[in-house]
Amino acid sequence: MGGEIMKIIKCLFLFLLMYLSNFAQDNNFLGSQTLYVKVDENYTKAPEGFTPFYINHLGRHGARYLSSSKSIDKILNELIEASERKELTPLGEELLKDVLQLKNSEEGKYGLLSQIGKDMEFGIGKRMYKNYPQVFKENREILAEATYVKRTQESMNEFLKTFKENISEDNVKTKINEKVDPILRFFDLNLEYIEFKENGDWKTMLNSFQNRSKIYLEITNRIFKSKDMLSAKNSLKFTTDLYGLYTNQYDIGENVGLSKYFTQEELKYFWANKNLSMYLEKGPSSVGQNLPMDISFALLEDFLSTSENAIKNENIAANLRFAHAETVIPFASLLKIDFASKQTNDLNNVENIWKDYEVSPMGVNIQWIFYKNEKNDILVKMLYNEKEINFPIESNMKPYYKWDDVRKYYEKVINDLKIKKYDTIIDEVKYFKAS
Repeated sequence: MGGEIMKIIKCLFLFLLMYLSNFAQDNNFLGSQTLYVKVDENYTKAPEGFTPFYINHLGRHGARYLSSSKSIDKILNELIEASERKELTPLGEELLKDVLQLKNSEEGKYGLLSQIGKDMEFGIGKRMYKNYPQVFKENREILAEATYVKRTQESMNEFLKTFKENISEDNVKTKINEKVDPILRFFDLNLEYIEFKENGDWKTMLNSFQNRSKIYLEITNRIFKSKDMLSAKNSLKFTTDLYGLYTNQYDIGENVGLSKYFTQEELKYFWANKNLSMYLEKGPSSVGQNLPMDISFALLEDFLSTSENAIKNENIAANLRFAHAETVIPFASLLKIDFASKQTNDLNNVENIWKDYEVSPMGVNIQWIFYKNEKNDILVKMLYNEKEINFPIESNMKPYYKWDDVRKYYEKVINDLKIKKYDTIIDEVKYFKAS
């Protein structure tokens, strides 16, 4: 009897391990839809006599619903049409029900933060206030700004809740930027980049990479009875969109079971495609001759000028910016952050040196924490997703750096970029005029 019980317990234990392993594997392939996870750390103690007094911050919005109904409607149209023609397999009919359930959860919420996203942003703000109480004291101002997109505004509002509960709301200044936004939406304004995004060589390279395997046909063959229901091109589009729905269900906390339509090998295939797409279009890839990251120089310039202003005026506690993956990815590349700026011409090697879920998960943020002593010596350290990381310069007290060294390094980066004379940039936007 006892032996039978032990066998049952052992089987249950193995089942639990398999379940947890599968769940962990699923989450390895969520890409930039990966949920933000704060790992508790013991931060390096500041050099003796130095206390924090200012924070410069950039963050991506929190986890969200689908940005639009476009992809889910396309999938539903294909499935409904096939169902009416009796062309769906039993698995396909099950998929139709699951996608309809997800559609109901998304309806009326496209582009907005999910509750998971709200909690995410609230948590980041709460920890900032808790970890650096010296910064948020007396009558010093917090200056926060968000892009015109609703989800960044929601992120800002959730982030600021702790501050508004503990300090005078009069000291918390918020601003919603216009559509013409050279600081946080520079990717909308650079004509050369817009041309690259729409017609650049990266698209041909991505297409070639995607065709390294026809694994996506195995998915559509499991869903549709007819092997020629979708062309190869449409099959790739259909399964790529389905992968997008799979990743989004984690962001909204509505697991409708879309993982069962993919094997681990298939999930890795789609993740690698998306990862390469992000790298080529928004990241540090050489195919764009650094254009995607170079155009973020106005944001870097803003980081430097707002930092200098806070140091001189001593009445500003923090500059907080709420934006998008398209903002953070180029900026992290331009900052020469190690894991965000590596380059390779080998498309098959990209996933080994640059991972979108590390560079830009939901809620990704970059923080510069400034410290000073009684002599007004200024030090700064950088946090990436609330973890200490290094600046690309030398320091004998890492992760703390002399502000003058950091400022001079990035001033040179900006000046070198201005020499390139971006003559195809919208002239009326002052930050983008050729020098």
